Amino acid sequence: MFARRRSGGLAARSMASRAIAARSPKLTASRRVTSATGPLPSIAEPLPSPLATGRHSTLGHSGCPALTRATSANVSRVPVASRPPSTSSRPPSTSNVRSVTSQRTAFVANKTITAPARVRPVGRAAVPATTRKPTEVDVLKAKVAEMEKDIVEKDERLQMAKETAETQKENIGMYKERLEAMSAKVDALNMQVDVLKTEISHLKTEDEQKKVQIGKLTSQLNDKEGIMRKLHNDVVDLRGQIRVVVRVRPMLRSEVETSVSAIEYPTINSIIVNQGSKSSGAMTFEKVFTPIFTQSQVFCEIEDFILSALHGYNVGLIAFGQTGSGKTHTMRGGDGENEGIIPRAASYLFSASKQLEATGWQFEFSLSFLEIYNNEAYDLLKNHNVVKLRLVKETVSLDGLSEHPLKKQSDMAVLLRTADANRKTASTKCNEYSSRSHAIYMWKIKAEQKSTGISTNSVLKLVDLAGSERAKESGVVGQQFKEMTNINQSLSVLQKCVSMQKSKSPHVPYRDSKLTQVLMDCLGRGNSKTMVMVNITPCEEQATESKRSIEFAAKMRDTHIGSAVQQRDQ
Repeated sequence: MFARRRSGGLAARSMASRAIAARSPKLTASRRVTSATGPLPSIAEPLPSPLATGRHSTLGHSGCPALTRATSANVSRVPVASRPPSTSSRPPSTSNVRSVTSQRTAFVANKTITAPARVRPVGRAAVPATTRKPTEVDVLKAKVAEMEKDIVEKDERLQMAKETAETQKENIGMYKERLEAMSAKVDALNMQVDVLKTEISHLKTEDEQKKVQIGKLTSQLNDKEGIMRKLHNDVVDLRGQIRVVVRVRPMLRSEVETSVSAIEYPTINSIIVNQGSKSSGAMTFEKVFTPIFTQSQVFCEIEDFILSALHGYNVGLIAFGQTGSGKTHTMRGGDGENEGIIPRAASYLFSASKQLEATGWQFEFSLSFLEIYNNEAYDLLKNHNVVKLRLVKETVSLDGLSEHPLKKQSDMAVLLRTADANRKTASTKCNEYSSRSHAIYMWKIKAEQKSTGISTNSVLKLVDLAGSERAKESGVVGQQFKEMTNINQSLSVLQKCVSMQKSKSPHVPYRDSKLTQVLMDCLGRGNSKTMVMVNITPCEEQATESKRSIEFAAKMRDTHIGSAVQQRDQ
């Protein structure tokens, strides 16, 4: 009975499906197209209606679970998107309604339909429930879902890559604009470089022409400089090989109150010393510096003489006079406006050498300080060491005397302070700070002009002699008396050498004193331009010593020592 019913139902379903296919060819074509385009599930055939077959369907019947499961397994879902759209606005026919109804029935059947629970008869064995395995369609759907997800991710990556590409494209455009701007700048700079190269070429040509012109002018300048040097030194020589000037110091306050001046000035360069009712008569010298002359004014009158040392001539400037007459003040001086000849000469030599460097001259300076104390020579700049004097071929050699290079003017100030600290001084009745030694400051000047090949080595000697004095007037005793005796003896030998040089004696006793040995080249036994500055005191009480000083100055002025010669290197 059950078998007959089942076979009848299947046959009825088959006939119904063919009938629907015959009535609805469009639906059949749609199924074929869907099957051809992809692995879509086939539409399940509709179950036969009892109205058409005259039989009741066993689908979902509690009496046929096997058929229910088979039917459910063979029915496939039809997606909504695969349904053929309606192309007519007419109301659907009965066959179409049945077709749609069959499709809806099949769509419902594609779902897992669980048969309603049947009441198991008493005494019948229970049938176990089974779980459906995933079909190939489910696996393919899962793969499709994964592929769709992967496609979405790749689409997102592609979109990000597109956005990055757009950004890079914008950056490339910006860089291209910058590159074009930089290229324009480079082109402009290249044009400027070309212009500058052209200008440099013109400047080089002009520079070569100017070098030739400068060479000619330099040659002319050297010739004229040589002429000027010769004329300058000829003028110095015309004034006398030993130039003598006199300086009268101002009277001190104590002297103004107790004494009167014994000095008269009949003309600019003459002087008279009145000794009571006796007069020395007018004596004329190269220059007479009255008490109103300042340190600066005195130096201006003698700087052309010092300039000869830069021209390659030996030069000697000697300060002579009685004690307390202002020799050390004239030569060493104080600070600022009271600076003496020695520090001012340093400044002048440095500044004048800078001017001569413009004509190609190069100079090197070195300095030595020598002291003659009790007829012995000492180094004022090196621990007061003893210096030995030797006469070699009519020149004196100073063994053990240190030389100190001078690179700048400030170096001179340091050396001066050292020499001042080492020099011998003492207080006497005539002078509170009486120098008890002769101080000789020696500048060695080396000059060279490469363009002419001329090089010279000259010496500038600035001498501050100790003052002559009388034992009765100075009141010295003991060691100071010995110092006074040696000072007076050396000054006496100096005066004797000058007198014998003036009388052109064949023998001049330079060896009799260390002082005259050192000053030998300044007194006629050598090659030097010499100036003597005689310092005197204006007080009437010192008139006798002042008269003796200017008489010695007049004798030196008449002394012929010969023309100086430029000290060129061989």
